[in-house]
Amino acid sequence: MQRNQIIIRDIKEIEKDINEASAGVATMLLDTDKIYQVPTNFVYLDKNIFIYLDRNEEVFQSIKFNCPASFSIVKNEKQGGKEISYRLKSITINGEIRILDEPKTIEQIKEYYRKKYSSRISSEEYQVPDNLVACIIDTLEIKAVIEEGN
Repeated sequence: MQRNQIIIRDIKEIEKDINEASAGVATMLLDTDKIYQVPTNFVYLDKNIFIYLDRNEEVFQSIKFNCPASFSIVKNEKQGGKEISYRLKSITINGEIRILDEPKTIEQIKEYYRKKYSSRISSEEYQVPDNLVACIIDTLEIKAVIEEGN
C-alpha cells in the first residue's frame, strides 16, 4: 500500500471546502481530562467555526470552555485511474472553544445557520430551541491535507 500526503496552503481552496461541507466533528476537553467528540453541523465565518451544543446533554456541564478544541471535516473525493484508489481531503481547525455571549453575534450565527440549513424558512419564523447554546471555536490554526493511496 502506498500513501501520499499533500499539504494544501491555498486558503481560498480550504475555505471553499469548509463552506461546502454540511457537517464535521467537534472535539473538546472535559473536566475529567477526557476527550469529547460530537458530530455536528456548523457555520464558518471570519475564519472561525460556530456550532450549537445542547445544554441538556449530561456532558455539556463537563466541557472545559475557554480551552483547546478542534473541528475536523473529511471529504472523500472520487478517484478514477489505476494508480490511486482513494483520495481524502481533511481539514482540521484548531482553536479555543467558548460560549458566545454577544447578542448581535448570536443573531448573526442564527441567520447563517438558517441560510445554510433551513433556507426555506423565513428569518421571522426560524427559531433555535432554548436548549441549544451557540459556541465558537476561535481559530488559531487551520491544517488541510490531501491523502492519496492505493
